[in-house]
Amino acid sequence: MASQEIKVSIADDHKIFRDGIRMALKDKEYLKILWEAEDGKDLMHKLKLKQPDVILMDIRMPEVDGINAISLIRKEYENIKIIVLTMYDDQEMITKMMEMGANAYLTKTTDPEEIYQAILTCMNDDFYFNELVNKAVLLKLVLSNTKVRCQALYRII
Repeated sequence: MASQEIKVSIADDHKIFRDGIRMALKDKEYLKILWEAEDGKDLMHKLKLKQPDVILMDIRMPEVDGINAISLIRKEYENIKIIVLTMYDDQEMITKMMEMGANAYLTKTTDPEEIYQAILTCMNDDFYFNELVNKAVLLKLVLSNTKVRCQALYRII
């Protein structure tokens, strides 16, 4: 477990969702909500002022979306943990975000306790892999391996 305070920021264009996450996490041990951002542009501005340890970030946001934001964050703030928290459970999106540098990928239907555990796990072990991420990554590996085998077979023929 973490032994010091973990500073968390929330980036989502829906205020009611940000409020809900803040309320769900407000009494959790070791956590402090540092700030909230209403879109990717606001997120990048606030990062320049004060860096959190963890960002809970949506993918679809106005101005700068989560896909572009994760790329920008990884270039300038490589130590910040990024937990994608979105309504999209598309396997291609999951693998794309993990390849781009997300430390975890959760859907907005995730129980608050699992979000808390993902934060702690990312801080202690760098990554949090749930069933959703495991399936997406395994599928990509299988498809990738199948493609390599097909290419090798084609060369033989």
